Amino acid sequence: MTEKLCTADALARDPSMAAARSGGNGAQVVVIGAGIAGLTAAYRLRQAGLSVTVLEAADTVGGRMGDRHAGDLVFNSGARLVYPFGRTFNRLIADLALGDALIPLRNLSARCVTPRGEHLIELMPTVRSLMTPGLPMGERVALIAHALRMRALKRRVDPDWAVSALDVDPAADRLTLADYIRGEIGPHALASLVEPVFRATRSFNPETLSSLFYLTTVPHLVGEDTVHTLRGGMGLVCQTLARQLDVRTGARVASVEYRREADARRVAVTLAGGETLLADHVVCAVEGSLAGALMRTPEAAEREMLAEVRYNALGVVHYGFAQPLPALMQFASRDVASRISTFQQMPAAPASGRPLTQIYCQLTPEAVDEARRRGCTDDLDTLLRDELRARVPDFDRHVVAVANQWLPCKLPVFAPGYGERLRAFWRWQEDPARASERPVVYCGDWTAQALLTGACASGERAAGIVLERAQIQAKRTNS
Repeated sequence: MTEKLCTADALARDPSMAAARSGGNGAQVVVIGAGIAGLTAAYRLRQAGLSVTVLEAADTVGGRMGDRHAGDLVFNSGARLVYPFGRTFNRLIADLALGDALIPLRNLSARCVTPRGEHLIELMPTVRSLMTPGLPMGERVALIAHALRMRALKRRVDPDWAVSALDVDPAADRLTLADYIRGEIGPHALASLVEPVFRATRSFNPETLSSLFYLTTVPHLVGEDTVHTLRGGMGLVCQTLARQLDVRTGARVASVEYRREADARRVAVTLAGGETLLADHVVCAVEGSLAGALMRTPEAAEREMLAEVRYNALGVVHYGFAQPLPALMQFASRDVASRISTFQQMPAAPASGRPLTQIYCQLTPEAVDEARRRGCTDDLDTLLRDELRARVPDFDRHVVAVANQWLPCKLPVFAPGYGERLRAFWRWQEDPARASERPVVYCGDWTAQALLTGACASGERAAGIVLERAQIQAKRTNS
């Protein structure tokens, strides 16, 4: 993986070099999906001089890196934070001159509610984690040793590529996160520190995931203290990219099909209205769970990979409150009788576009399953009202707005075994030997890491593959 990442890095640093490499052959590229992965790919390809059209089914760009409004309520379409370790994303921010838009949030923490009381839980672990109530002395010692091991891994794992953990620990893909933490530190650390964070920030239970995400991100978090949000909203980056590109919103793709023309394969991209665009290359940057339905003539490697992609769902209810409330963020441990994993009170901030005090309530994974069973994914509020009446004084009287947010595909599930399959898939995509036979390149968080920075990195990497293929095809044409 290192060689291809260096190619993508070089492309971003010197677009003119990439343009020369592509041979100026006028290759036509269609990018499907205007989230951060697709827009990053399109931006890098456009820098390199290729003709690029971006197709987006929704009426707005950004996908799960955007903003939503429901009356006076303002909330994110998915991603809420930017971690500082994304090299590709940081380079993109610099290229777009958006550095001043990054707003630092330091020492981000929450109160973790348990049946035994509350304790502080940090998103970026520090020595204060050793003070977690109920943590046995043996686990405190193990936690120190674990933190040192994580710091030692920092230079060896890439936080934007989950499969980079396989190079330091091949067993990481076979071990669930729950089993990994029990073995490394102990069951109390799992229940008090790790599990509440994954349930509250990612809507995952640790027994459903491999340890890849943890092993690639935690080494870059231990001892750090800053994450970021974006001035103007999380959609700022995608909106800025879209203004520099040919983006067609409301353009739903119905099918993608390979066609043989002369001695090369092209791709027919057919829209829901019947229009067909012919392209030399296609970057498929939609959610992996949707990509399989688009491909009419997939090769075996594509079909097998796409069949493995799974996402978790997320349910959130946003309330507008007429009375001021103090800033507060609480996570709930798994053994608390609650349907709410994250409870956050956000004071009104009119200057930042939030005119009302807002209450953010994210459902637990179990409540998400319950909402599906009961068929109330459009009315999640009904699951939470009684609990909120008990928690917030005069709740009903002061609630002036409600927005139910259901994300059926929130984050890709890197289940045990997924990493090895994904690594093999990237090798298949990057193999130059059959470049003319595979005009479609895939990118997105499901191909890299369950973070916006991972999605961004995958888009740049996909652009590098397209440029290499264009160069190969140009040489064949000219020879």
